[in-house]
Amino acid sequence: QEGLLGRPREPGEIARELSERLHACQDESQLEAALRQFRNREMVRIIWRDLADLSDLPETLEELTELADCVIRAALDKLYNWAIEKDGVPRDPEGREQRLVVLGMGKLGARELNLSSDIDLIYCFPAHGHTDAGRRIENETFFTRLGRRLANVLSRQTVDGFVFRVDLRLRPFGDSGPLVVSFDAMEQYLQGQAREWERYAMVKARAI
Repeated sequence: QEGLLGRPREPGEIARELSERLHACQDESQLEAALRQFRNREMVRIIWRDLADLSDLPETLEELTELADCVIRAALDKLYNWAIEKDGVPRDPEGREQRLVVLGMGKLGARELNLSSDIDLIYCFPAHGHTDAGRRIENETFFTRLGRRLANVLSRQTVDGFVFRVDLRLRPFGDSGPLVVSFDAMEQYLQGQAREWERYAMVKARAI
């Protein structure tokens, strides 16, 4: 009835529709349900168009990637706003607000995501410091909690399924390393300690 099976999405259309659907979400359970229901609907559309030869391969890969980008950004915005309400705004020593930077790696970073792909992510933040609430917490602690919540919101299995499986093992030192790293720590690791394949992998890295 809406005609969505007969055409590709327009630039920015997925993000706008998702934002409208998430506007009323008040907690993580509502956010998880809304993200999954939206993802399932979009997957039906993308798969239908692919099977019916209404889309070519570049369109399918691009729309899957755009869907992943949009759900990551929208979920992160919601979770960040809830986190600063509780713990304050993370700031650097000069008082500038800090935001979590999510790097898309592999197929996601190259905008080549396919239907069975996990999403490979690395979490970074600009600089060390602390939040500006009465009970301060370090930026690394703030962003570690935020990053963990983001991965759970996207990958946790619920009655509505999951959004995307999240793989965080490409970060410095893999599973044994911290969940989030500062820009300086990332640069020092890549220049001094990373293996060659880790440097090669950064060719496809893209800030989402």
